[in-house]
Amino acid sequence: MSENATAPTNGAAQISDDEINALADAARALSPGMRFVGRPLNFGWENGAWYWKPDRDHGEKVGATEAFAIDLRSAGEAWKRWGRMDNGKVGIVDQIGGRYVDGWRNPPRHAMPEADEDLPASDDPWKESSSLVLKRLSDDQLLTWSAVYSSREGMGEFLAIAAKDWRDHIGCMPVVLLESAPDGKNFKPRLRIIGWQAFGEGESPPADPARGALLRKRLEELLQKYAAPKGTTSKAAIAGKKVSKRGDMDDEIPF
Repeated sequence: MSENATAPTNGAAQISDDEINALADAARALSPGMRFVGRPLNFGWENGAWYWKPDRDHGEKVGATEAFAIDLRSAGEAWKRWGRMDNGKVGIVDQIGGRYVDGWRNPPRHAMPEADEDLPASDDPWKESSSLVLKRLSDDQLLTWSAVYSSREGMGEFLAIAAKDWRDHIGCMPVVLLESAPDGKNFKPRLRIIGWQAFGEGESPPADPARGALLRKRLEELLQKYAAPKGTTSKAAIAGKKVSKRGDMDDEIPF
């Protein structure tokens, strides 16, 4: 027993490595692969503006000079299934996803449940998204940006730039201004790096490659859960579960 170990008392057994590993595995299973923390942050592809939601019913425009720290380890992607919830409203009823640093990459659509090449994308219940956690430096407010459709390209461009410079800023995360760039008739998001600093409280934990095995098991469970009944096509199996068309914002609002 090491000098720092606590001696067992009242006949209690020493803690084994197997017990510690079992608890670590349980922690991975119970904690989400991707985090949604703080308040939602959304990007408007029609006007190029950024908004955050201080509450369920209100949105506030982000100022051009407001600075945000980016939690790079939080970056990840997910498949989310939209459908009718118990309360009768349309919402997310299932999802699978994880962080890039843990080795997760979304499977292609044909490898997901209810794949149907004949089904229009607007009627597909499974929607792909990416997410990133930010901290507003003026008040330490945490925000989660969930990007879908063309906004995912803007997030990818930022991550490519940040990844190249991250090694030169050990212990720090990029500080950005939230901007936009023309994208045909619309806009795509742009995060411009203006500095680097420690993220501070709320930063994501280090990479955990062991989570990949749990996510693969979860994917197998989803494939079984949404398998088309015998004698039906996948298109028939999901008929009547259409997802409503999006409003004026490219990003989803997770409420």
